[in-house]
Amino acid sequence: MADVVIAQEIFGRLRQATAADPAVLSELCREYVAEARSAVAKLRKALIQRDAAEVRERAHYLKGSSLMIGARILAQCCSRLEQMGRDSELEAAGLALDQTVAALKAVEEELAREVGSVVLPAEGSAA
Repeated sequence: MADVVIAQEIFGRLRQATAADPAVLSELCREYVAEARSAVAKLRKALIQRDAAEVRERAHYLKGSSLMIGARILAQCCSRLEQMGRDSELEAAGLALDQTVAALKAVEEELAREVGSVVLPAEGSAA
């Protein structure tokens, strides 16, 4: 993944909007990571159950929240999963989910560098 993990023009605006209270940025990022991990877990379950509608819905949700913080690579992975769910073509979705998990880990690492390790929820909630 040679591309930028988090688009700084987007994340910078978020940082600027929360500059008066940096704890808000930490909390937003921690909530994002927790929700993203939950979405990945739900995606994994939906794939096991071959539930294309749930795959589409969870991937769409994660794509949108990822775009809000500038996680474009992760959003692209989610977009592929969303399309697979929409088309009910889940054969390659396992590989796409693996790529999504890898992209999420890269986003988590970048957020930890940018904001601090406080953005990472307890490991029990990991995807």
